[in-house]
Amino acid sequence: PEAAKSDADIRIGCIPADSNIQFFQLLAKGMQDAGADLGITVDVQYSGRKVEKELNLTETFISQGYDGIVLETVDSEAITGAMQKAADAGVKFVAVDTIPAKPEMAASTVASDNYSGGVAAGKLMKQLLPDGGDVIMIKFKNASISSDDRYRGFADEVAGSNINIIDDVAQDGTRDDTVVKLAPMLTKYPDVDGIFCTQGDPAIGALTAATTAGITDNVTILSYDIEGEVAQAIEQGTAIKGGVAQFPYEMGYLSVVNCYKAIKGESVDNMVLLPVLEVSREKMGEFTGDSTKYLETYGGFKVK
Repeated sequence: PEAAKSDADIRIGCIPADSNIQFFQLLAKGMQDAGADLGITVDVQYSGRKVEKELNLTETFISQGYDGIVLETVDSEAITGAMQKAADAGVKFVAVDTIPAKPEMAASTVASDNYSGGVAAGKLMKQLLPDGGDVIMIKFKNASISSDDRYRGFADEVAGSNINIIDDVAQDGTRDDTVVKLAPMLTKYPDVDGIFCTQGDPAIGALTAATTAGITDNVTILSYDIEGEVAQAIEQGTAIKGGVAQFPYEMGYLSVVNCYKAIKGESVDNMVLLPVLEVSREKMGEFTGDSTKYLETYGGFKVK
């Protein structure tokens, strides 16, 4: 029986999205640390944000006899094929970060409470622009329930206020594409007051575009995600004035733990949503120093 399998023999294949972005690096680190703590094998292979690669890696892990798969998809609909292949092979499947269109097909999904995160971002934008203003929203081009929840939470929070969402930009999740897509918008709206970036790396792209346009003294950029360069930019007093934080390391850790439990025949929650928390400039050192403790202290969520 699978539940009787030795921990040392359990193998879980993990598929985060992009090895070049710190958010996904932290997600992978959490996966690997969970494997080390549990005494199991965790094999991390990045998909490069390619749906085809997600499916190919899923098939590879199944053919090699892995016991579980943890996948961070770039497309909520497209992940269904990978989940079906795992189900047909009797392999336990956990989705992480992005909520699949059919979460009931997975043993568990570990993600952020993105609607509440969007609401928190909307509250923060109202604080940063107390006199109101026009805002551009930077969106992700792929179909993502998680991203849609961010947009909806932000829009719902600023609705009826003096914050106006005047336009949006769809980009591929990278800073380079954000610069290319946002630059014409800044020409079209030279007096824009705010930019809400629903991912971290695009926030750096938005800062670059704003710098090139010469509007950094007049625009407020808000980031959904605070890692690495975004945290530094906030601390240094750039146009990125603040943001709300997800907890990718902790999501990665819990996704492997839940996959392990499912393999062992233990019950797991089908949906685990982590808080998304505002991180002020004053608390940045506390957040970057120990995000797990920060999540427990300010979000009341215990990981380990």
